Amino acid sequence: MNLFWYGKNSLGVDSGGQTLVVEPLDLEKELKSAKAAAVVLLSQTKVTEAPAAKTNSFIINNPGEYDIKGFFVLGFGDFSKSIAYVIEAEGIKVCYLSGLDKELTDAQLESLSDVDILAIDVGETSEQNEIASKIVNQIEPRIIIPIGYDAAKKPSTFLKEMGASEVEAQNKLNIKKKDLPQEETEVVILNTA
Repeated sequence: MNLFWYGKNSLGVDSGGQTLVVEPLDLEKELKSAKAAAVVLLSQTKVTEAPAAKTNSFIINNPGEYDIKGFFVLGFGDFSKSIAYVIEAEGIKVCYLSGLDKELTDAQLESLSDVDILAIDVGETSEQNEIASKIVNQIEPRIIIPIGYDAAKKPSTFLKEMGASEVEAQNKLNIKKKDLPQEETEVVILNTA
């Protein structure tokens, strides 16, 4: 499995020759592209219907369970103004969280159990970074991928809270189930793809 960060809150997951994109930066362009993702997830609950475009992409913009193109997706709608997703492929569970402004409730936390990789919107302010670090400590994933910050700057408060100030950015995360960290939580900073 390969994970890519496209900037802002946009994340790509490649698995088994298929691509899933959460929150494409330019949805219309993505859907019309020859390299369109097999699956597109939209997390903002304000999006009420999928855009009208000729596409082979399967668009998910509602909570529920979906088994499509080698990805098993669970969408949860009780997360502030956005949908939280758990994406499972190759035996790895990736959780996508954006737009949260407070710690998780017990019910929310229960639906995100056993997450291996957490892609979390850390925001651009110190306060948002601190809330994100508290949520990470609640979920306790094996790998954290911060998203939702200005790509020109590192999310320093978040990295300091996680004890990962010296982390070097990489272009993608290539991971297999057997390679997941077992003891410590690892922070992975991705360059924009």
